[in-house]
Amino acid sequence: MTHISSHSNFSTDHLFMIQLVLHTLLVSIKTTSATHTVGEPQNNPIVIPIHVKKCIKNAELSTNFQKLNEKLELSDYLRGTSRWEYGSLNSLASDKFNLFCNTCNVGFGEILGELSNGVPLENILNNLKVLCIDLGIGNEVLCNGFIEEAYPQLSFIIEQRPVLTGQELTGKDMCGMLFVGEGCTFEEDGVGRLWSVDLPGDKPEVVKPEIPQDAPVMKILHLADTHFDPYYQPGSNAVCGEKYFCCRNESGPVINPEDAAGKWGDYRSCDAPRWTLEALYTHITETHEDIDLIIWTGDLVPHVVWNTTQEGNLMVIREAVQMVKDFFPDTPVFPAIGNHEGHPVNTFPPPWLEEPSDWDVSWLYDEIMNLWLTWLPEDVASSVAYSAYYSTEIMPGLRVLSVNSNYCYGFNWWLLLDSEDVAEELQWMIVELQKAEDAGDLVYIIQHIPPGKLGKIIGNCIIIYHKLLNCLLYGLYSTIKLFDGENTLKGYIFLTNDVRHPWQILLAGQLLTGYNKLSDCYLYIDGATETTTRVLDHENWIMDLDETNANDSPSFIKTYDAKTAYNLKDLSPASWSALVDEMAQPNSTAFDTFYTNYVKSARPYMEEGCNERCKSNIICRLVVSDNSDHSHCEKFTQSINL
Repeated sequence: MTHISSHSNFSTDHLFMIQLVLHTLLVSIKTTSATHTVGEPQNNPIVIPIHVKKCIKNAELSTNFQKLNEKLELSDYLRGTSRWEYGSLNSLASDKFNLFCNTCNVGFGEILGELSNGVPLENILNNLKVLCIDLGIGNEVLCNGFIEEAYPQLSFIIEQRPVLTGQELTGKDMCGMLFVGEGCTFEEDGVGRLWSVDLPGDKPEVVKPEIPQDAPVMKILHLADTHFDPYYQPGSNAVCGEKYFCCRNESGPVINPEDAAGKWGDYRSCDAPRWTLEALYTHITETHEDIDLIIWTGDLVPHVVWNTTQEGNLMVIREAVQMVKDFFPDTPVFPAIGNHEGHPVNTFPPPWLEEPSDWDVSWLYDEIMNLWLTWLPEDVASSVAYSAYYSTEIMPGLRVLSVNSNYCYGFNWWLLLDSEDVAEELQWMIVELQKAEDAGDLVYIIQHIPPGKLGKIIGNCIIIYHKLLNCLLYGLYSTIKLFDGENTLKGYIFLTNDVRHPWQILLAGQLLTGYNKLSDCYLYIDGATETTTRVLDHENWIMDLDETNANDSPSFIKTYDAKTAYNLKDLSPASWSALVDEMAQPNSTAFDTFYTNYVKSARPYMEEGCNERCKSNIICRLVVSDNSDHSHCEKFTQSINL
């Protein structure tokens, strides 16, 4: 999050401003030699033809560029309407991932070369705007808005990186930081790219706690990805020229009746109107009168990626918070910050950055500090104002750590400038977790961005952060329980090098918004208190958008509870690991059930179905918590026929 005036925000889990800038560049660059056919595997040194430079300088297209665009399907991929699957069990890098990363390395390298030769960045970006439109990525409104947002900060970062570190950015460094989720790798000798923190030493053997049958049970509501759109307009165009976000008055005329947005939301690129969120909160209060606390894992701002402002984001955040306060006035709420709260989207500069003053992140942190103090004690104010993280007590013996996961998020392009334990967050976590362990307290860790998420253009932390975080969590794993948002999944299994030793589960909340083919959803959790605070079970509820829009009346469905749906004796890491084993088998009905729940029973995904490659993809995402180590993916998916 930074201070800059203009308009932009990101489409949840699929689109980011940097992606648009990169995409327009990628589809204009041929990463193969003159004799290579686009679409074939390519491992030879990359040759940049002369006409590539002409394309960057003059915004000239060619047949090869169009073929590359068609091969990568980047426009659909960025919007989440196309999926790149893993090419084999021995490598997570399919032809498309290789082609993407090679193209990225060459493309950013060419832009940096042009800049070093004195070509103004503004000139290059003006050409990218033209390419963005000509290649059908978006219309003029979207393309110009995106690139205007990216230009000032990227220019500053490119200029200041050598001042700060004595080292120029390279194309590979930029792509490896920004697109770690696509398998791109950075320069390992890059200053500040590999770093360490003081991790805890050896820990005593953990004994699995027994849960007394009469133990009191705590009820938790997990809200994630609210994405409240105050300007949602029923009947507006849901397939607009901007593509990534529609369903507003400015989304253009409705050409076909089926293109009109539903009253209560839409499965296409649209977020949740106020009345839908209010209906959902009303249902929760009437159905679950015993909620003890709420975990709210961020992303309150809608996906208007090209049209955000500081003032606009703060308005949405205030209104979203007020809705929760109105419907749950006496319930403790423990929030975490999401990547959409920043302006431009995903941008969270290091707290030491005070100049240019427009990019001082305090415009956001000061506001959320004041809003969060509705629920939190005064003693967390300083850490929230500093970097939007905090630690506080839920009840005696149980604490919560709310982590600002944007400081590991690859698409936070400020990490190109400084990625070394930004805001000292990991070191802070070590101190807080050690204090909890010393006191005999247990800890819930809540955050927005999940670890180890593979094969999507969203949701991946930089590799070194993941490695250190996994080491930290393993060192203190008897103390912690994990929750995050930003996902359609129901959990991740943390594994050691011994795949038969699962040691932790991360429980991921599902999106409240129906954005991009999903149902509005929430998670209701049973957790034992006093003795273990382990999650005993969880229920998933959705709003059926088709039925709700057809009848003009909200229709809520409990889709499943975990123990019954998956025939689990408990929700321990060992039980989840055994379930994944079962799901990986051929013709697994357990996987069919999981997939239905994975996509929240949403009609568009149910109609698409999930083939064997899709199945392998999903299982790998469940078992990889450190995105530098994919070995567990292979161990769990070797029985899948690709």
